[in-house]
Amino acid sequence: MTIKEVENLVDMKKANIRYYEDEGLLAPERNKENNYREYSMQDVEDLKKIKFLRVLGVPVKDIKLVKEGKRTVSDVVGMRKAALERELAELSEARGLCDELMHRNDTFDELDVTLMDMQNDFFKMRGVKIMKLDKIYRLESYRNMCNRIWQTVFLIYMPVMLSLKFVFHYELPFWLSVPLMFSALAAVAVMGVIDYRIEHYKEDSMS
Repeated sequence: MTIKEVENLVDMKKANIRYYEDEGLLAPERNKENNYREYSMQDVEDLKKIKFLRVLGVPVKDIKLVKEGKRTVSDVVGMRKAALERELAELSEARGLCDELMHRNDTFDELDVTLMDMQNDFFKMRGVKIMKLDKIYRLESYRNMCNRIWQTVFLIYMPVMLSLKFVFHYELPFWLSVPLMFSALAAVAVMGVIDYRIEHYKEDSMS
């Protein structure tokens, strides 16, 4: 089956599926005639299991170990449970800080950052994840910009080219048409790279 069919069956984006392939969690067969990936029902089942463990927060590297038989599901889920218990304790501390700040009712200038122990592992980790999320938002803005470039070039170039060719029997000069097409193709390529990086950061932030 095609990747589009797999997307619908497991409710997962193509970028996620490609990411799991890159990480060695999935190895679909290749069609010998066109070299396209051909996914089996086993691949679909594997993706459902991967998604299940990822929703629980099990890191991709641990899922790979389970799939390779180097760890059991019980092992990695036990580690995840221990991590969740630590997070719950640390979240309780964060909630206490929220209560304190609400009670103080500080302005931005009065905010006392020393109330938070930035050397605490939880807060350091949270800081890293927040910075990654900010990076994702920035990448998404770049992707949207590239998308607008591609759409603008396509929507302007194609009607103009077709009108000149079939209505006025005139073709755009080579020096003008080629850069426009390359601009559109470059924008599409950049969007693909950005999409991959966005998904990678999202997966990494969940690990």
